[in-house]
Amino acid sequence: MSDVSVEVTDSERIDVGDGVSLPKAWDVIAMGEANLAGAIRLHVVFDEKLRRTAAASVRVDRAGEGVEVTAAALRDVRVQYLVALSSMRVVEVAREQGKTEPLNQYLAGVRSRTDRTDEETVREAVTLYRIAATVNLAPLKLVSEQLGVSVSTATRMMARAREAGLAGDLITRETHNRIRAGEEELTRSHQVPGSPFGPSIDL
Repeated sequence: MSDVSVEVTDSERIDVGDGVSLPKAWDVIAMGEANLAGAIRLHVVFDEKLRRTAAASVRVDRAGEGVEVTAAALRDVRVQYLVALSSMRVVEVAREQGKTEPLNQYLAGVRSRTDRTDEETVREAVTLYRIAATVNLAPLKLVSEQLGVSVSTATRMMARAREAGLAGDLITRETHNRIRAGEEELTRSHQVPGSPFGPSIDL
């Protein structure tokens, strides 16, 4: 398990929508990565064109004399993992009451709440989807895990959000059409010829 530390180098916060914000830039130092005797140093930024966090630079320092940085060691650097991990440590979410919470507190609140209306659940799904897209995680997987629903249910929520105008910048019309087509296929009861498993309704 890596020992990862994060230091914000540009504290100006970027509002990416739905109450989600993060600093412009920060440095990451990771020690104890498997197969790497030394420190990994990343400079991470929020890239306006990509609309997500990205590594601006990566450096590997050897642990000391008798150790060298090799091409094989560089291949073991988990850049995207460290970018996502550090990003989740600096993201904050503003709640409806105006209170801003670190991401871990926000997620704990999402998981513990059970009294949402359907509309509130869809809005929560949009916020979770935006967080995941911003830090380069799988969006539907995060929605599914945090709300305790299946991926197909998360997919339906985001389709409803797109239709309600809540996620137009997150889900393009082309993606929305693919989501809808996939949903129709998932919900259509059908028997594959010769299949012993009966109707396929959900995955």
